[in-house]
Amino acid sequence: MTEFKETDLYEPIRAFLEEEGYQVQAEVKHCDIAAEKNGRLVVVELKRAFGLKLVYQGLERQSLTDEVFVAIPRPKKGAREKAWQDMLRLLKRLELGLLTVALDSPLKTVDVVLTPADSMIRKNKRKKERLQAELEGRQLDANIGGMTRRKIITAYRERVIRLACILEREGEISLAELRARGLEELAALLSRNYEKWFVRVEKGVYALSEKGKTELKRADYAKVAAYYRQEQLGRNEETI
Repeated sequence: MTEFKETDLYEPIRAFLEEEGYQVQAEVKHCDIAAEKNGRLVVVELKRAFGLKLVYQGLERQSLTDEVFVAIPRPKKGAREKAWQDMLRLLKRLELGLLTVALDSPLKTVDVVLTPADSMIRKNKRKKERLQAELEGRQLDANIGGMTRRKIITAYRERVIRLACILEREGEISLAELRARGLEELAALLSRNYEKWFVRVEKGVYALSEKGKTELKRADYAKVAAYYRQEQLGRNEETI
């Protein structure tokens, strides 16, 4: 089992925030990440797993800004798990945002699962000004744009998209061929075909369904699809 460190979360989140137009710095006045754009201050606290310490840190940072996120690795189990839903309810009640990072994927995608609400906690103006002054002292060029909520890409969803990209490229594929390539997880997913992204051509052989073709074009899947399409191009070049 791969052990993740808190520092593994930083680089994907930094890149994500910079794409959204923020100036980003790490370890600013006890904040794991502080980011600013046009006077809008965002604070992110990082942890390898969800727990009370992370919640306490998030609550403390609400004295600086309404836009406080906690960030953890993407859950290995589905987002429908009771523990996951309980965590979301708690964060909503506390008006904290949630970011997840796909550390189990080569893409390292960041998803905005929850956006923070305006907190009723009284702001410490002096601390906020010190934090902003520190950020401005380190300032780099800032981009334009706003942070947007994105659909969470679970590990399961990523595997579905990868499989769809394989079928998009190859037309059809057998379960035996997937297993021969060492893709047993994808073979199992294909045979179950829960969401009907795929259609059976003959026994043990599948193609991409019309639903799968439509889903693969979704804007919120674009980055993942682009990565796995490129993977297929690379594989084809190796076999030439």
